[in-house]
Amino acid sequence: MARKYLPLRGDGAEYRLRLTIGGQRNLRARFGEETLQTVFLAAADAERMCALLTEALSWPESGNTVTDGEAFYDLLVDWGYRGQERFGGLAFDLAAASGLLTESQATQLKDTLHTAMEEAFTQLGEQSEEHVQEQLDAPFLQA
Repeated sequence: MARKYLPLRGDGAEYRLRLTIGGQRNLRARFGEETLQTVFLAAADAERMCALLTEALSWPESGNTVTDGEAFYDLLVDWGYRGQERFGGLAFDLAAASGLLTESQATQLKDTLHTAMEEAFTQLGEQSEEHVQEQLDAPFLQA
């Protein structure tokens, strides 16, 4: 029987990511939370993301040449992964490939994360514009 996994390709190599039940237990023991909570928090927490990647790379029969999450995180950055949206999407896709979410749920979560990130950056831009305007409107202080 062929195992389901999330394939990632870069630098001419393919990596197979999957969270087995053993990997899920390891994450639960490490962080004291359910695996889905770890998945949700991984986008904004490098420690959780690296632990998630370590477990996902280390399943039996993976054939992965890299099984250290920190080293793989660095490879992902080299391949162009940037920001919470991209890493969050990876975590959601991994959860779907591992049976923790449906494909539809993973897509919904990625859409929600995208919207939240757009709103956050819009608010940051508005706050920056307000700050600049306040500085321009402030009376010039004389010594």
